[in-house]
Amino acid sequence: MARKILFIPLGIMLGAAAIGLSFPFWGGVPGSEQNIIPRFASQWYVGKGTEEQPTLQYLVHYQDKEFLAKMHFLEKTGDNEKINLVVDDKKTGQHLEQELEIGQAFVFIGVNDDLKPYVQALDKSVFSVRDTLTGPKYLVVGAEWGTTFVGKFNPKLKATEYTDTKFEFGKLKTFTISYKINEIENKLWVADNIPLPVKALYYNLDGTVDYSYELVSLEGNCKIFPQNCKS
Repeated sequence: MARKILFIPLGIMLGAAAIGLSFPFWGGVPGSEQNIIPRFASQWYVGKGTEEQPTLQYLVHYQDKEFLAKMHFLEKTGDNEKINLVVDDKKTGQHLEQELEIGQAFVFIGVNDDLKPYVQALDKSVFSVRDTLTGPKYLVVGAEWGTTFVGKFNPKLKATEYTDTKFEFGKLKTFTISYKINEIENKLWVADNIPLPVKALYYNLDGTVDYSYELVSLEGNCKIFPQNCKS
């Protein structure tokens, strides 16, 4: 009898192990495309990786503006973080630079008047993710990333693809986060340990482009590109 009592839990343990090992290969579940169990996946959130003090440069299109925005994340003091922002307007040739701060909610603080129009454009594009995504989100295909509100619509954001994405500086493994309203699909791309989305394409409800941006340069993030950092 004692021997049977020992065998029953052993069988349960082996069965549970088999289920755990096979779980990632079940079709239609979050993480199946990446061969991982969702609860063991890495998580992304706005600001992740700023401790590496990376330098991110974006090409931003917003309304009638087209400009390069280079952001070097500096030291953090309390809830605020210093950031050096350099803007180069592709249409006018204007060059602007300021060291300022961003708050805990990734809101710019102390922006000078010349930079304000560009910071407003960044608020509506690259930094708009802070208003959509709150808290850590699992980096697995199929994971739901919350609900957004667009007029009378409230679509769910979802991680829909995991792939290598080409940029001017090289490739990154990215996750596509998207939602659809009727036939319009809005997308942003994130990469683990990069504090902001690396790419986005958003449309208005009438089908016209609202904004787009793409990372064109990435420096100093040792977790992504170890060769950028000294050993």
